[in-house]
Amino acid sequence: MVVLALETVSRAGSLALWQDGVCEARDGNPARSHAERLPGDLLALLGAHGLTTGDVDVLAVVTGPGSFTGLRVGVAAAQGFALAGGTRTLGIPTLDALVTSWRLAHDEDAQVVACLDGQRGEVFLSAVDVVAGRPLEMCASLIEPGVERPDAAAARIAAAIDPARRLVIVGDGAVRYGSVLRERLPAAELVDAPRPLAEAAAVLAVARSGQAGSPHALRAVYLRRPDVEIARDRATGAGLVKSSTDGWTIRRASTSDDLAAVERLQQKTFTNPWNADSIRWELENTDVARLYVLQDADSETVAYCACWVIFDELHINSLAVDPAWRRRGVARHLLRHVMAEASASGATAATLEVRTSNDAAKQLYEGLAFRVEGVRRDYYRDPREDALILWNRRLA
Repeated sequence: MVVLALETVSRAGSLALWQDGVCEARDGNPARSHAERLPGDLLALLGAHGLTTGDVDVLAVVTGPGSFTGLRVGVAAAQGFALAGGTRTLGIPTLDALVTSWRLAHDEDAQVVACLDGQRGEVFLSAVDVVAGRPLEMCASLIEPGVERPDAAAARIAAAIDPARRLVIVGDGAVRYGSVLRERLPAAELVDAPRPLAEAAAVLAVARSGQAGSPHALRAVYLRRPDVEIARDRATGAGLVKSSTDGWTIRRASTSDDLAAVERLQQKTFTNPWNADSIRWELENTDVARLYVLQDADSETVAYCACWVIFDELHINSLAVDPAWRRRGVARHLLRHVMAEASASGATAATLEVRTSNDAAKQLYEGLAFRVEGVRRDYYRDPREDALILWNRRLA
C-alpha cells in the first residue's frame, strides 16, 4: 500500500509517504504559503521515490481543528489531487494526529492530552487513555474534542484524569501555555509534537484505510467559527448586507426555498440551466462551493451568484439577475459583496468566463477591474460561441 499524507495545520506544514511499512516525512518551508507549495511539494515527494499520482492508494489530509486558511488550502489541495488521480481520500483529525505523533516516539501507557494552540487565547484539546500497542480507536476517550481558554482547559484536564498516573500534554498549545497548565497540573509532561503531523496522519491512514472514500466527502473540522466569519458578521450584522437606498439583502443560500428560487432564475436566464438538486449536491459535497442570493425588500430572490473559493482564487461560475431587475446595479452590488467575502477568506484573485457577444456583462466586469487574459474556443453551446477568460488579479 502507498499512502500520501498532507498537513497544513501548522505554519510550515508537513508531508509524508508511507510505502511497504516505511514512512518518510518532510516539514514544509514556512517562508512560503501552503497555496504556493501545493500541490508541487506532493508531486516532488512522489517523484523522489519514482512514484506518480496513479501509484497512491490513499491520500490522507489533516482536517482540523487548526488555521482556517490552512485547513481550507489543505482540503482543497487533497480534493484536487485525488480527483485528478482517482485516489481515495481520508481525513485525519488534528488532535488524533497529535496523540499519534507522541506515540510514534513513545508508545507507552499514559494519559495523553492533545493541546493545539487555537489563537484567540484558546486551545483545542482532547484526551485519550493510551495503552501501549493498542490502536487509538481502542483507547478510552477521557476528554472529547473541544476548545477552551488555557485555565479552563487545565481545570477540565484535572477533572478528567487519574492524578496517580502519568500525564502527557502534547502540542504547541502545551508549550505556549505551559505556565498556566502547570499551575493546575504540576506533574504533567509538556511537550511539542515530536514527529511531523503528516507522518502521524499517514500511520493512522494505514490503520483506517478501509474508511477512505470519495474526495468530495472531505470536510475541515473547525470546532468553533472561523475568525473571518465572526468579523464578517460583526461588520454586516449577522451576515446580512443591506443597501441603505434599495433595501437589498445579500446572504449565503441555506434553504430549499433558496435553491428553488435560484433554479427559477436560471431557467429565465440560461439555455442549459442546472437544477436545484445539482446545486445542492455541490454545496453538500465540496468544501469550496458558495451560493449567494440577493433579495429585495419583500424577501424575493432577484439575483444569485454561484462560486468556488479554491486556495487564493475566487472562481465565479454562474451569475443571474431576474430580467425585471436588470440595469439597476443589482449584479454589481452582488459581485462586490461576493468578492469582498472571498478576499476576507484569503482570496487574492478572481476569474470567470463570459460569452464574447455579451457586451453588457463585459462592461460590468471591466468596471470591477476584470481584464481579458484568454479565450476558450467553442466553450458555450446553444448557440455555440467562444468564451473570454477574465481575471481580476488584485482582488483586495
